Amino acid sequence: MCRPAGRRCVGDAGLVDPSIHAMTVIRVGLRERSYPIYVADSYRHLPQILARQRLGPLLAVVSHRRLLDRFGGELLKTLRRGGLTVITMTVPESELSKSSRVAQRLLTQLARRATMRLPVLVAFGGGVVGDLTGFVAAVFRRGVPYVQLPTTLLAQVDSSIGGKVGIDLPEAKNAVGAFYQPRVVFDHVGVLRSLPLRQRRSGLAEILKYAVMADAWLFRFLERHVTACLHGNPQVDRVMVERCARIKARVVSRDERETRGVRTRLNLGHTLGHALEAATGYRRFTHGEAIAVGLAYASHLSVTQGLMATAARQRIIRLLRALGLPTAVTGVSLGAVKRALRYDKKFIRGKSRWVLPTQIGRAIVTEGVPMSEAMRLMREYVKP
Repeated sequence: MCRPAGRRCVGDAGLVDPSIHAMTVIRVGLRERSYPIYVADSYRHLPQILARQRLGPLLAVVSHRRLLDRFGGELLKTLRRGGLTVITMTVPESELSKSSRVAQRLLTQLARRATMRLPVLVAFGGGVVGDLTGFVAAVFRRGVPYVQLPTTLLAQVDSSIGGKVGIDLPEAKNAVGAFYQPRVVFDHVGVLRSLPLRQRRSGLAEILKYAVMADAWLFRFLERHVTACLHGNPQVDRVMVERCARIKARVVSRDERETRGVRTRLNLGHTLGHALEAATGYRRFTHGEAIAVGLAYASHLSVTQGLMATAARQRIIRLLRALGLPTAVTGVSLGAVKRALRYDKKFIRGKSRWVLPTQIGRAIVTEGVPMSEAMRLMREYVKP
């Protein structure tokens, strides 16, 4: 484990000491839609940050009831002490909340409760809450500002950044949505300490995706600190959140709407992963579990195409297993997975585009994989 020495960690060159007293600011550069990502140990400075961004005075916080009961006290007290008016709206704690029915209910509540002033929506929760809240913000009164306060590892490192918002249809995940950027992302890493192990593992799958796709140093860091990653360590959490947030911010700044191929690389593991979620009705797997299987599959597919060495794939599989993540699934209909794949945006107009790793720390987007080969290999990862 790296130990603080001044402002850096001995043995990890270039890694700034993730002091719990410091607040890191990472910027997503999108001209007039640019926004900051704050990584901190409390919500203490949040009212001042919102005031600086001219956000308020009416905040509509969207969250789960259990999360509000556990952590909402600190947040709501801090916001109200800062002179902000806060209303809360709760949604079910499930991927099934990302539906037109729940979105309609939130829109109706906003129309009734925010009649005199435009609200600033605040997503206080994981990826489901963030995607749903961002979607509602995008369509309510043709767009109102929103803020991301992610409370899960997966949301802090990935889904809260980049402005992809939306809801699911029974046929496909995120089938209805928009690009709508938040005004602020604020990561309170302290809330991660209470994450259930399954949710933590789900976030670690997304972190591993970043490492395989763009950060060999992060991959080695995960290999060295598996136990601390699984059981929650403030320094390790801070390193992972900051490292992934910087990668995501850099990618989104270069390719906001996924038109240049740069942002598409963030879908590593997500082609099969999203199809698994849809094929099982969003009930069986966490997002990270599905992505873990997709990552195992993509690394194998890359080896079969001569794009990556077998040794690199073996390291990926070993780390997935060390983190307690699945590398294949049983009891799932391959036919249902194939039907779900038809809705993947990378398969539009009959073309099949795959995001495949070529080495630890690098991935490419390719159309050179015959669909028949991809489907044949998929049978090893999706079994009835």
